[in-house]
Amino acid sequence: MDWINNLLVGSNVGHIVLVFSFVISLGVALGRIKIFGISLGMTFVLFVGIAASHFGMQFPESLYLDGKGHRHFVDPEVLHFVREFGLILFVYAVGLQVGPGFFTTFRTGGLKLNLLAVAIILSAVLITIVIHFVSGIPMPVMVGILSGAITNTPGLGAAQNAYASMGQDASILGTAYAMTYPLGVIGIILSIIAIRIIFRIDIDKENELLRSGQKSEQFETNKKNEKQVSDEPHLIPIFVGILLGVILGSIPVYIPGVQQPAKLGLAGGPLVVAILMGAFGKSFRFPTHITRSAVLMLREVGICLFLACVGLIAGEKFVETIMGGGLLWVGLGVIITLTPLLVVGVLAYAVFKVDYFTLMGMMAGSTTDPPALSYSVGAVGNDKPSVGYATVYPLTMFLRIMTAQLLILLFTK
Repeated sequence: MDWINNLLVGSNVGHIVLVFSFVISLGVALGRIKIFGISLGMTFVLFVGIAASHFGMQFPESLYLDGKGHRHFVDPEVLHFVREFGLILFVYAVGLQVGPGFFTTFRTGGLKLNLLAVAIILSAVLITIVIHFVSGIPMPVMVGILSGAITNTPGLGAAQNAYASMGQDASILGTAYAMTYPLGVIGIILSIIAIRIIFRIDIDKENELLRSGQKSEQFETNKKNEKQVSDEPHLIPIFVGILLGVILGSIPVYIPGVQQPAKLGLAGGPLVVAILMGAFGKSFRFPTHITRSAVLMLREVGICLFLACVGLIAGEKFVETIMGGGLLWVGLGVIITLTPLLVVGVLAYAVFKVDYFTLMGMMAGSTTDPPALSYSVGAVGNDKPSVGYATVYPLTMFLRIMTAQLLILLFTK
């Protein structure tokens, strides 16, 4: 029976593959369960990872001891690599998706939507800083709370990289993120519903105002691109793009008064390159467009690997953190989630006259939250929320990544 023990314990390849396969498959399956019409989707991989790590840590024979004598359920070096590689795949796929129509969206109100999204982002950052100084909660914890509250996984990854570069243990960010993420997802959807209730918006009436067969330039562009794609995968552009993205993300930007240089990082660099390749690759006869199913596969595999690693890392101290006052973090996360969305959402609809369908997508995109987008599209029965989401997503993702890093670099001693 030694072969079974080798699979269940230790640091061998079979054990690592078994853990990842179990965490991801069970997490994806549980994520499809809807409660009051809301599901967490791929995010449930994170919580299965936390549970697997926590319970795995209870059995001494299953533990991996690193060179410092620390106990781990899976080799931390493996977790670090898989987490970063998964993050790169995810953001690169997102960049390829929105790249073809990114610049054209500014012709139809894109600037206004992006400014509103920036207002949401900066409001959340400001609230985070205020809470940090008032409560005395360390900024790394607050950044984890912020990342979970606005459901921004790449921002979490960027912040963890920045904190780790300072020689610190970045697992606490993942723990704070894991505790605030569930109510972050629900809170974003509730804020969208709240705007509808406040202004007594009639979905059916709003749909009647849309012209029959109306389509956005973004989706017309994507449709044309799909017709030009062959079934053969273009692997060279993908890995060349990732190569260039990693190089771009590694370039340091020195800011006066900041201890560590800021970088686009392994999330921001590939995202920027993917958007540029998606937008201009055809002009240089570079076959960057790939089928929608291939992009989705790349994106979902990447985010599942990343979330599984975050969960497996955070699970080691999750229960200990909860018992030590972690419920306060959940409450603070709710404040960070709801306040910017409700304030800016009301202004966007009442003052800036953004139609409700587009507003739904903008609110989901400003928090980079796919479950909120899925809810919005299903609730209204058209693609306008997707247009708003795609319009603000690239800039939002970029700013979420940069602000998460800057909070660590500026406010961590």
